[in-house]
Formats: sequence, structure tokens, C-alpha cells
Amino acid sequence: MKRSLDTRAKARALVVFLVAAVAVTWLLTAQQAAAATESADVGTVIATDITSQPMLTDATPITVGAVASEVDTPEQTAVSSSQSRVLQNVFNGFVFGLLLALASVGLSLIYGTTGLSNFAHGEQVSLGAMLAYFFTTDQPVSIPLTPWEFVIGWPLWLAALAAIAVAGGTGWVQDRFLWGKLRKRGVGMVQQMIVSIGLSLALLNFLQWWIGPDRLRLSKAIEVKHQFGPIQVGDITMMSIGIASIALVSVALFLQKTRLGRATRAVSDNPSLAAASGIQVNSIIRLVWIMAVSLAALGGILLALYDNGTKFDVGAKLLLLMFAAVTLGGLGQAYGALLGSLVIGVVVETSTLWLGPDLKYATALGILIIVLLVRPQGLLGRVERVG
Repeated sequence: MKRSLDTRAKARALVVFLVAAVAVTWLLTAQQAAAATESADVGTVIATDITSQPMLTDATPITVGAVASEVDTPEQTAVSSSQSRVLQNVFNGFVFGLLLALASVGLSLIYGTTGLSNFAHGEQVSLGAMLAYFFTTDQPVSIPLTPWEFVIGWPLWLAALAAIAVAGGTGWVQDRFLWGKLRKRGVGMVQQMIVSIGLSLALLNFLQWWIGPDRLRLSKAIEVKHQFGPIQVGDITMMSIGIASIALVSVALFLQKTRLGRATRAVSDNPSLAAASGIQVNSIIRLVWIMAVSLAALGGILLALYDNGTKFDVGAKLLLLMFAAVTLGGLGQAYGALLGSLVIGVVVETSTLWLGPDLKYATALGILIIVLLVRPQGLLGRVERVG
């Protein structure tokens, strides 16, 4: 039974990618036709001008075919540019989705083990980026509520490690002194969700008061670009892809191969049965909080490098995309969050080809609505019996 469920999940994932490929192909074909139509008149004028020229004295006549063999026609140039733009946007969407998955997987793990929709998870993304800036900047900084200013100025790699460690510690603090207490007192999920909204607003204002409202850069180095066919990739982007891939593969191996990972999946499937089997449910949930906040912090740092800057509210702007990715993939499904993030990332970036940048997030939410109308449990979610 489990093997058949896994087979169906893989089949659904394959169907999603095939549909995305067909959509991109259709978009590319439509743009090619539009480009050819727009440049047809220009090509006709050029051909007419060439044929109307008199032959050069004591020289071979210049023909249209000879010119066409040496110089690309406007149709070829427009189609080539259109193809390059589509492929570049698809690649950018894949990179954005991969970085978004770092935060979405943690959000999905929290929901799977506790049932909590944590609206403060976006601020964990911002916290990671702000902590990295705090440790690496050469500008004077201070600890909140203290009068002393100092400069730390660590290398970026060391600052990133310190930021992830501190963020993971805040995850432990949150569960130890807030969420664990609420669970022990039997507070309902709706009330906990409202608490998370309040925590989100508190953290958002705290980060603005502490770091400031300006856009910040973690690295002032000039990124070197490399050309791979029609796709242009920078050094920082390649580094971000590698780090995000390693982190996500490590999470997958942890969940599948380790004893704590299997216990985490057991708590996610049935907390009561897991507790009856001898699993320390509260300890597993605390571990999930540490891991989720650490992944969110890593995602915030890599997104700050990828976007060449960050602000105190960057996580709040991404929160709806995280929820869309988690819901699209299947609530509580870590692999579903990864798949949903990739789909959301590609849709967001490719939508700018025919819509304005201000509407790119709206297209992702539109895709979410369409998928849920067809499959309410998400792409990799399981159908639950009620009653």
C-alpha cells in the first residue's frame, strides 16, 4: 500500500512537470509567432531596399540570398532573443523556487508535527538575513537595549554560520517558552495561529527598530557572470544553488535514513500513536522548530545574496508564497513543499514575460487556486476521511 502511494505521488509530480513544460513550450511558440509577425514588414522593407540597389561597377551583383546568408534576418534575431529570455526566466524561477523551498520545507515540517500555521515564519527568514548583516558589516552595530556600539566585521561565511546558529537558538527559545507552554495548556490551533500573527508583527517592528528600514547588502563584491548557452549565471547564484541543494538533500536524508528523522515522520503522521510507541513527542517537535528556523535563516541569507540586497520586511513579503508552496505541495508534506516551491518559483518568474512585475505574485496564487479546485489535498497530499 505504501509503495503504491509513493508511485502515485511520483506520477503526480511527473504530470506537474510535464504540464509546466507544455505551458512553457506553448508560451515560447506564441512569442515566436508574435515576433515573426512584428518583424515581417521590417524584413520586407530590407529585402526591397537591397534588390532596388544598382549593381556595382566591375563587381558581382549583390543578391538577397547572399545577404541573407551572411546577416541574420530580423525574424531570426527576434526569435533568438525571445528564446533566450524565456529560458533565462525559467532558470531564474528554478533558482528562486529552490531558495524559497528552504523556508517552505521548515514551515511544512512545523505544520506536520504541530498542526500550527505559523504566520511568524516569514520573520525567521528576515532574521537570518539581518543577523548575517549584523555579524559581517563594517558599520557600527549594537545589541538591542544596550548603549555600546562596535564593529564585528566577520567574513561572510563565518557570519552566515553564526546567523544560522543564533536563529536555530531562537527556534529552541520559541518552543521552550511559548509554543510548548501553549500546547501543554491545551490551547487550540486557532488561538495559536492568532498568537503567531501577533509574534509576526512584533518581530517585524523589532527588526525595523534594530537594523533600520534601509535596504542592506551582505556582500559588496562584484558578481562575475558566466554564459552557458542562452542562460547567464553568476558566481553567487551558482554558490546559492549548491548550498541550497546540499541543505535540502541533507534534510531528505535526515527524514529517511536517521532514527530521529523516522521519529519526526511518525509524529507528523500520528502524534498519539508515536507517543504510545515511546517517542518523546515534545523533544521531536523542539528539534523540528530548531531545524525549521535554521533552514529559514539560511534561505534568508541566500535570498539576500541572490537579490543583491535585503530589508527587514523581506520575509513578510514572501510569507504568502511560502503558504502557497506548502498548500500546493500538500499540507505537512516536506517533499510536497519542495515541489510546490519549484512550481511557484517558475510561475512567478515566467509570468513577467507577459504580465507586469507587480502581478507576478498574483499569478502564483492563481495557480494555487486552480490546483486546489482540482486536487484539494495538494499535489502530494493524502486524502483524509472525515467522520
